Amino acid sequence: MEYVLGVDGGATKTVVQVADLSGKVVSESEYYSSNFKSVGIETARDNLTRVVLSAMEKIGLPDNFVFRYACFGMAGYDTVSDGKNYHKMIFDSGIKKYLKPKNTLIINDTRIGLSAGSDSKNCIIIICGTGSNCLGINDKGKEVNVNGWDYILGDEGSGYAIGVKALRAVMRAYDGRGENTLLFDTIREDLKIKNIPKLVSWAYGNSFFKVRIAALAKTVCRTAEMGDETAIRILREEAMEAINSISIVVDKLGLAEKEFDLVFVGNVFKCDKFFKSVLMKEIKARFKKVNFTPLTEKPVQGAIKLALDKI
Repeated sequence: MEYVLGVDGGATKTVVQVADLSGKVVSESEYYSSNFKSVGIETARDNLTRVVLSAMEKIGLPDNFVFRYACFGMAGYDTVSDGKNYHKMIFDSGIKKYLKPKNTLIINDTRIGLSAGSDSKNCIIIICGTGSNCLGINDKGKEVNVNGWDYILGDEGSGYAIGVKALRAVMRAYDGRGENTLLFDTIREDLKIKNIPKLVSWAYGNSFFKVRIAALAKTVCRTAEMGDETAIRILREEAMEAINSISIVVDKLGLAEKEFDLVFVGNVFKCDKFFKSVLMKEIKARFKKVNFTPLTEKPVQGAIKLALDKI
């Protein structure tokens, strides 16, 4: 029996699926992040190896098995250098013997999300999760990517960007440099931290700091629903950043007057009133023919689709 391998190597977790050549998923496994920018090369490689082997073991694939095709959608794949690092990481791991280099596609995880979310020839995906990214393709095959430069150079519109702004608002309120905000209490409540020195220690902790800070977006949304003006402003600012990314992609692809799908991905969109609705209202005002398409399939299924397309 022949199978293809699909991998969604996110900043927070890695999801792997194995499918037969009809596209039927026969195995799935999930583990920690395989983004080397988040957890380092060695940890990312070990996590990736473990989750792929787990998926293979579930269906009893033999030790001499080789996948017909494999597609890896990896978070943090932003430059040629990143691609080289991921290629080296994958082919210097415990799964290399199950892969054919010429039959292995390694791409940014945004691309597999787009494939999972839309079959339209004109489509865009906006990711607002731990990080942020926006990618689109038009009917001429042109592909445009905006943002996705990770937490130092970009990531506007992400949970991380929201979390950082919220933490800074708390510190400004504590110092008296900024306005009072309920975030001062809600963040400490959700983190179970009693005082500011403990919050400082938490913020500068070494483990998974980006993921931990991004998780605060949920707290910011809850605080906005309580009527806190600072939280509302932070969410609106980051929604406008995502809107800006989408608009640039639309312009570069020449889709302003055409029908296109816009796929939503990421936990930040769970904040409906103060983020998702703000974004949708503004985008609809700018682009009348947009079709809003929440992602209903797992992004990893886009990796399976792209692997089967190669066959």
